[in-house]
Amino acid sequence: MGKFMHKWAMIRLCVGIMMVLDGYPLIFFIKETLQVAPGSANFTAGFLLLGMALMIPSTALKKYYTPNMPVLNALVGFIVMSIIYSFMFNEVAIGDRGRDLIFYFFVLLFLFLLVNVPNEITEQIVIVAVLFTLVSNIGLVYSLITDPDWHLGQRAAIQFGMPGEKSGNPHVFSRNAQIGLLACLMWANRAKQSFIIKIIGISLAIFNIIILMLTFSKSAILSTTLLAVMHLVIQARTMTPKQVFRIIFSPLSLIVAAMPFVGFFVLIILKPEIWDIIYLYGDMIFGRFSENILALLGAETAKGDLAELDGSSVNRVMSWTYTTYAVIGNPLGLIMGYGYKFFFLDIPVLEALINQGLFGFLMYGHVIYQLGKESLKVAYKGGHTDIETFAAYLFLFGLVGQFTGGRPYEMAVLHPLCFYLRFLGVYYAPELSRGYVAQPTPLPVEAAVPA
Repeated sequence: MGKFMHKWAMIRLCVGIMMVLDGYPLIFFIKETLQVAPGSANFTAGFLLLGMALMIPSTALKKYYTPNMPVLNALVGFIVMSIIYSFMFNEVAIGDRGRDLIFYFFVLLFLFLLVNVPNEITEQIVIVAVLFTLVSNIGLVYSLITDPDWHLGQRAAIQFGMPGEKSGNPHVFSRNAQIGLLACLMWANRAKQSFIIKIIGISLAIFNIIILMLTFSKSAILSTTLLAVMHLVIQARTMTPKQVFRIIFSPLSLIVAAMPFVGFFVLIILKPEIWDIIYLYGDMIFGRFSENILALLGAETAKGDLAELDGSSVNRVMSWTYTTYAVIGNPLGLIMGYGYKFFFLDIPVLEALINQGLFGFLMYGHVIYQLGKESLKVAYKGGHTDIETFAAYLFLFGLVGQFTGGRPYEMAVLHPLCFYLRFLGVYYAPELSRGYVAQPTPLPVEAAVPA
């Protein structure tokens, strides 16, 4: 009975973490699709607070777990600096100060609760992530099916707003799909996992890939592709050609490789219009990426027209270009920065530099550097526990976003960083490692030698 209650306590903690870390897709579904509290910021705050309440362990305030201290110091230093700048060096975001202080409170509270959460949640975090992301994906699909204003060719997101003026945030759903993809692959790849579970895990991973493509998030698709290539290269270099050949042509690998093709042909036979949908999104994704590359090279498209960047890419290029001018034109201005939220660059690392100066950039950059180093170490050597591996690959998924989209003041950026610093680069007891076998206690010398 004690083990059963302990297991459910760990599941509760994992659910709470997922509600804070990846709760926005579910929040949008409940608020906008189910019309529980349309447009309510109070509902969002209540949902996050409920998640944090579920994170309170029985040992809260009695036992603390050491996070990655260098990263913790740098991140807390950056948050404190942001709070000081919001009062003392704030010309354009005075109206945001009250709201941002609430954001920082939520971030610091989440960080404090994470320090109380035991490492034992590593045994449950993967399956909880699988189920949590699955519910969010099902909610998204239901919303798209029942939304009369959504049609194929649009980015997959839960729409909200007045009729004719609806908009959505596809990035939170692409992030959810990445988390689901990682969790499903980890679940399916566990040692001694049954064949049925492996098939279910791979099927759900494919479902997450489909959702990722429907969101049409370029940064998420790019980061997923790069990480998949990196993982394959790392795995291949540690194996002999014979091992690679054996893995590729194993029954399970052949079945997994055949599943998408079999499913594809079955869908084409049953619903021929599926081919048009696949072609539409494939052409959009490939066309958008290829035209952006041609535009950066100053080349022409196949039609002979000069390639142009899309709107979001133009904003990113302008942000990087402006940063270059600021560094070259007024380097002394970067010592203290231009002020709290002075420029909207929508790139976290650049805003940390331009708005909060050299010291803000060094603190925020140190967070990204240290977490990146620990994540690559896990990717190269393997993680000690499931949650360390989970955190490492999630960070690598989001690393592209640190240079392509977001602001360093947002909870959507800071909450994941809190999660990473708690579980990356920290000590784990050997018994938490999957596959650990306890060694027998050696007998005393006098007992081992007969008289």
